[in-house]
Amino acid sequence: MIRLASLARGPLLAALVLSTACGKPGADPDTVPPADGYADLAERLTVLIRHEMRDKAIPAVSIALVDGDRTVWARGFGYAGAPAGDSATANTVYRIGSVSKLFTDIGVMQKVERGELDLDAPVRTWLPDFRPTNPFGGEITLRHLMSHRSGLTREPPVGNYFDPSDQVLANMVASLNRTTLFYAPGERSKYSNAGIATVGFVLEKLSGQPFAKYLAEAVLTPMGLRSSAFEPDPALMPRLAKATMWTYDERTFDAPTFQLGMAPAGSMYSTVHDLARFARILFDRGRGPNGQVLAAETLERMWEPQFVPAGTTSGFGLGFMVRRTDSTFTVSHNGAIYGFSTEFVAMPDERLAVALVGTKDGINHVMARIGAAALGMLQDRKAGRPLRQIDTTTAISQAAIARF
Repeated sequence: MIRLASLARGPLLAALVLSTACGKPGADPDTVPPADGYADLAERLTVLIRHEMRDKAIPAVSIALVDGDRTVWARGFGYAGAPAGDSATANTVYRIGSVSKLFTDIGVMQKVERGELDLDAPVRTWLPDFRPTNPFGGEITLRHLMSHRSGLTREPPVGNYFDPSDQVLANMVASLNRTTLFYAPGERSKYSNAGIATVGFVLEKLSGQPFAKYLAEAVLTPMGLRSSAFEPDPALMPRLAKATMWTYDERTFDAPTFQLGMAPAGSMYSTVHDLARFARILFDRGRGPNGQVLAAETLERMWEPQFVPAGTTSGFGLGFMVRRTDSTFTVSHNGAIYGFSTEFVAMPDERLAVALVGTKDGINHVMARIGAAALGMLQDRKAGRPLRQIDTTTAISQAAIARF
């Protein structure tokens, strides 16, 4: 059997491999075989992923690993479902939930670079009708919204996670005027989908374009993310995986597919290939395939914890979750939206990243476990250490259950 990894060393044969795998030249391959030196790592992760899928009845998982300037392994496991086809692949399209927020916030930071937005000016500078009740005083800024320090409710009254009736971003923002802040702006962290959606509406107002169209032109296309969109692009929908909801009494049903009225906070579609590309752009400090998408200094600003005491090394940055220890630096975000659970973690200094998505609701802890194992083994390989062992869970015996 001829290994594709060996064939792909020649440019002509690499193009042939891509064409054969995807049906057209230049498309993303359905599978990226393990790069030289990564076969044992991929094998261990395969065992872990298949175990977790069996144990938790997860229909599909796709994963991509990045080391430096290349994806060293990418593939899918399980059943993607109609219309995507039988097998999940690295090219399967998923809804990535709150990982979307990173791209919305990058859109804002592009305009900050150009002097068109000020992170510390009141949001009412651009949205004069934005007036949620604020009994504490002080103005909400973009910095507050992007670091989850605005004090806003998590879900807006209109266009929230449970509301399929209104997908107009302007109506979502207007409905926030019927809410009251929980905390003074800047006082405490309070995660808010409504806050990031409001950030997206600022972009919509400033650009004069619908949010999804503007983000595609300003962020996604310059990044070379060819299988990503903030709306159900007809070119992507045939590859969209089917997702599953579940109940405590072990019933399952198809996940809802309606669009959110707070699209900038969670409505992006993507693939693990595109999330791997995104990681490489972070490693190259904002440089995309056709030039700089965001200045390196701007990314560094996004990776600084906000509204925290001096010396604090972890917390919400501008969009990203940031964690620094003596030995590691990670930037990350996860996502959950109706049957899809996403984990994205990158280590900019070591240039290592993992992106994975599963098609069952509320399994972010499982995706985080797989992601942590993958990133840890990538670190082991880079440092020349033996790969760490990965423990898997076992079922509690009926005798033990009876004793309890």
